[in-house]
Amino acid sequence: MKILIASTPAPGHLNPLLSIASLLVESGHEVAMQVNEDLRPAVEGAGHRFLLEIPNAQTSAGYYFDNYPERMQKSPGIEMTGYDLVHFFARNIAAQSASLKMALYDFQADLILADSIYWGTLPMLIGPRDKRPAIAHLGVSVVNIGSGKNIPMRPDETAEQREAELQLREHFMLQPAQQAVNAALASLGYPALPCPILEAMTELPDLYLHPGIESFEYPDSNSKVRYIGALPTPAGQPKLPDWWQQIDPTKRLVLVTQGTIANRDLSQVIAPVLVALGGREDVTIIVTTGGQPVDSIPVAIPSNARIASFLPYARIMPEIDLLITNGGYGTVNMAISHGIPIISAGLTEDKEEVSAHVQWSGAGIDLRANQATPEAIKHAVDEIFTQPGYRERAQQLSLEFASYDLEAELLSLIEGCVPDTVSA
Repeated sequence: MKILIASTPAPGHLNPLLSIASLLVESGHEVAMQVNEDLRPAVEGAGHRFLLEIPNAQTSAGYYFDNYPERMQKSPGIEMTGYDLVHFFARNIAAQSASLKMALYDFQADLILADSIYWGTLPMLIGPRDKRPAIAHLGVSVVNIGSGKNIPMRPDETAEQREAELQLREHFMLQPAQQAVNAALASLGYPALPCPILEAMTELPDLYLHPGIESFEYPDSNSKVRYIGALPTPAGQPKLPDWWQQIDPTKRLVLVTQGTIANRDLSQVIAPVLVALGGREDVTIIVTTGGQPVDSIPVAIPSNARIASFLPYARIMPEIDLLITNGGYGTVNMAISHGIPIISAGLTEDKEEVSAHVQWSGAGIDLRANQATPEAIKHAVDEIFTQPGYRERAQQLSLEFASYDLEAELLSLIEGCVPDTVSA
């Protein structure tokens, strides 16, 4: 089978697809991958064929941040996410759709596999079924992210507060995004979406795969979702730094990250953790900056901290005692699959909802902030270390991850999506 894989231009979206690409190639399928030129090294470094987008596609996150500086004036959470949905995701529909069509001339795929926030598949999905290959989406965050079905469940929330949240979401996110997508589709000659945009990515494709477990999702998220557990780590992982060999095994290891997108301001999570835990004799702080230089950390580096741009998470996770994050779904998923409790603080992109799921699932604490404070970090760390229930719940969830035969189930679902095609 020939499979065209398309990705939103962000490592957190591309990396899960790279994992699946390797499994497909090992099983005899032919794979080609299309993403913005910025991520070409990651695709080719993993040994996969890279397909260009159309000239001047301008789909990169870097282009977006540089050319839409007013984004940073929006309030983190609903307002900023709504802005992103209109000015990044909806704006890229035409370029991504044209890029897919161009790729199909050269690579006549039986199946298109895209991440669940790649809206470039929408024109094909609402067009004639006999004019396109099969289409599958891969979840890269909680199911139906932003749709209103994942509004954070707060134990102290009143009915009035929840209704107010729904109205804000409708005004700042759902209506503007729906209008922007329908306008983009109309400009290409397609009808309006038959369902809400933030549910379309699960409702419209022929197959929806979700790398995660049902117990981390709110009840009855979507009956079409096919859970597949934890994805393997893609090839081409960074090497362990030399200092890893000198880590004291008697101390608790705390991994701290702001991912690779919401890491332009390392004062949000990384800096307050260094202040809160710096000098503690029972803890070693392991920091990844997601490619940002060390000098972008706006506080002094304490003696019990170790810093790296990137780390091979698959190798170090078995040794980690606590993850502190801004709510990146892939990292959260990996930590839970290893039975690691989590402290999460993030409100941008999908991070508010991911963080809320961390606390709702019992695997950790949601600080409910985009800017963590050292005091809040210290209190949460002490609670995690003194209350065994968080680790016990994370370990329970890790057993659910372990119950999946990922490779067998993934291949069965993908090959079954194209029943008339004989797999290689």
